[in-house]
Amino acid sequence: MKKISSVLLFFLVMSQTVYADFDVQEAIDAAKPGAIISIPTGHYKGNFVLTKKITLRGEQGTELVALGNEPVLRIDGSTKVTIENMTLSGTKQAIVASDVDGLELRHLKMKDIHAGVHIQRSKNVRIQHIEVTGKQAHYSKKGNGLAIFQSEDVVVEDANINHVQDGIYVEEVKNIRVQNNTIANSRYGMHFMYSSNAQAFHNTYQNNVTGLMIMMTSNISIKGNHLANHNGLNSYSMLLYDVQQAVVELNTIKNNRTGVALQKSTGIHIASNDFQMNQTALEGTKVDGHSKVTNNQFTGNILTARSDHQGFLLSNNYYDDYAGIDLENDGMGDVPYVAVSSFGQWMVRQPVYQYFVASPSVVLLTSLDQQINKTEKSVLVDVTPKLMMDQITEKSRTNIKQLLLGFLIIIASVWLWRRGMME
Repeated sequence: MKKISSVLLFFLVMSQTVYADFDVQEAIDAAKPGAIISIPTGHYKGNFVLTKKITLRGEQGTELVALGNEPVLRIDGSTKVTIENMTLSGTKQAIVASDVDGLELRHLKMKDIHAGVHIQRSKNVRIQHIEVTGKQAHYSKKGNGLAIFQSEDVVVEDANINHVQDGIYVEEVKNIRVQNNTIANSRYGMHFMYSSNAQAFHNTYQNNVTGLMIMMTSNISIKGNHLANHNGLNSYSMLLYDVQQAVVELNTIKNNRTGVALQKSTGIHIASNDFQMNQTALEGTKVDGHSKVTNNQFTGNILTARSDHQGFLLSNNYYDDYAGIDLENDGMGDVPYVAVSSFGQWMVRQPVYQYFVASPSVVLLTSLDQQINKTEKSVLVDVTPKLMMDQITEKSRTNIKQLLLGFLIIIASVWLWRRGMME
């Protein structure tokens, strides 16, 4: 047994000695364009620079550690660069890439750092399966998990980012798709500035100050995301400021101080989202008359919507506090739904007021709000509210009937088959 242990220890020491002798920068400098450099398992200290077409591929347990305040890895003026399968750590930035055409970052882990990846003036960028964990500190003392400036044709997917300032910061970027990422415990989960043709699909944003901060951006599509637990004093699951042409669709927006806020925005289409248990589901200020909110579901929210005098269009939505009936049996309520609530707005400002929500005076105030707004045809009125629960029940009955019919067909088919076998 002692001999076996000695042999294993010998090989372990020898392998560590071999890895210690490997010089990462020397290998990069000596490699021809297009080469693949495999970095053996081990810890390598340095500030590595790459300026050619190359692939850096770590083995299991490979870690690059920065010296001082310089980035762990700097990539300048190159084409078709791939960095994959390694851990990067240091006091400042993990990766800084400038003027790169064809950058791929895959299966990277960045830990205990000020900032993760900084990309500028680059195109054809693909970032997959990265994990970024910042240091425990105030947001003002942290950097971004992933920051992209003045670039185009970017894809970010399957990233997991925690404890940074902004999970993904995007500025002056054209054609970017961000999908299947999870961003938590940061200031903004995702921050868009001065960008165009952007897509945010199937991401999870939770426990940030604000999930999505979108500013001065045009042609953005936000679909299939889960945004939850943004509950600070000035928190939003999603804030659109000075945005032109946006589609917000099929998202789950749950347990936020404000679900979706629109400010100075035009051409916004909010459709088929599930708003659950938010203090305010929708908020609008200086929203154009062409923006609309349709086919959404509002359940358990303290206040459905509030806005300035301009308001925005509500149509064909389901509201769990709608008390109308459907005499025409067309799935729509026969009287309009009025989203305006004076008490609801007070309650959002002073949450302690929620304890009086069912008191006679509040019920009377809400009734007066609704009657006044019906008479004056004010903003935030849905004239075609859906009775979704009735539709869901009918759909369930239809599905049960189809299931039973299918089951009977299967039994009959088996019986006929067995009868034919016996004959």
